[in-house]
Amino acid sequence: MKPFSINRQRTVVVVAAALLAACAAGWCTASQQAGNSLPAALQRPALKVLRPEQANLMAVVRAGSRLVAAGERGLIIYSDDSGHHWTQAQVPVSVTLTALRFANERDGWAVGNMGAILRSSDGGANWQRVFDGQQAAVLAEQAAQAAWDAGKPDPNDVDHPLNLLLEDAHRLADEGADKPFLDLSLQADGSVLVVGAYGLAYSSADGGKTWQALMEQLPNANGATYYGIAERQQEQYLFGEQGVLLRATTPGARFAAQPSPASGSLFGGLATRQGTLLLYGLRGKVYRSTQAGAAWSEVQTPVDAALVAGLQLADDSVLLLGSAGQIVASKDQGLTFTALPLKTRFPFTSATIAPNGTLIITGTRGLLRLHTASLAAADAAPVITSRAAKP
Repeated sequence: MKPFSINRQRTVVVVAAALLAACAAGWCTASQQAGNSLPAALQRPALKVLRPEQANLMAVVRAGSRLVAAGERGLIIYSDDSGHHWTQAQVPVSVTLTALRFANERDGWAVGNMGAILRSSDGGANWQRVFDGQQAAVLAEQAAQAAWDAGKPDPNDVDHPLNLLLEDAHRLADEGADKPFLDLSLQADGSVLVVGAYGLAYSSADGGKTWQALMEQLPNANGATYYGIAERQQEQYLFGEQGVLLRATTPGARFAAQPSPASGSLFGGLATRQGTLLLYGLRGKVYRSTQAGAAWSEVQTPVDAALVAGLQLADDSVLLLGSAGQIVASKDQGLTFTALPLKTRFPFTSATIAPNGTLIITGTRGLLRLHTASLAAADAAPVITSRAAKP
């Protein structure tokens, strides 16, 4: 993933403030292409890969009985035989793709670097670009200009907030389509929510034809990066950098800032079928909430590397995967965890269960297939329990 400079956070915070003023001026949605100077990676289709199952892959999901995985340089692959054989999809971009979601067996979405948002209507075999970082920058620049036009500050007052606002928005646009999206959620009403670096958030209610900037609606004053979205029944959470945590209590409700149990970054979230919500991130930290509004408990795990992905198996056990190639398992809804012994380890990024019950894991070395029956924890693995999270 492309590294992000710290000074860009200030730019996005300023632009987010501009969007609040711009909504009144009618600049909160965008459907047009953002000029003709798109970077080559947003116009160049993904190149054919000889062994795509060995490439750096960032995400894998189910689309009905099909498996779909995505990763570096626009690579998307799919399998109709539980991961034994893979076919490369037709993708119109060659940027790294970071997340996938499917509403059903046919309708899917992918997001990634340079603000790329893709859509598929055939189960992931073919994709179309519906939004990009340059459009996102245009939206922000238009908002800043609208705010400046409304305030009409002295252009010679270089320290006036509106002059700084417009200057930063122009710079954001000049830098081009370098806005990484990191996760997305498909809403019950058919809309899609996309989040990413610097607190960026956009939504579309019409299948990607038009987009709305949401930064002005989200209480994230420092422009912290959103690493993911978690959903539990009617609740929805945004989480990310330095433990930022936002919650919407019902679909369509505004997000409100929440006291975070974490001081470090949160990289993933998992809601179990029984209603427990687990958030996890740096240094093997896990935080557990048993129901809506319940306090968070910090759960100790036998790993100290970042936990980045999770899933629940058919037997209701929970697996969390680490960036250093570890897997920790819980048979009690995340109350205690044990480490699983693995012969093959590399940095993991995502996981899902194939139709035949095989565990499919993605990472920097491609795909790993494990039979869930072989995932018995080592007898000597320590049992680690939970405690109340620090306020």
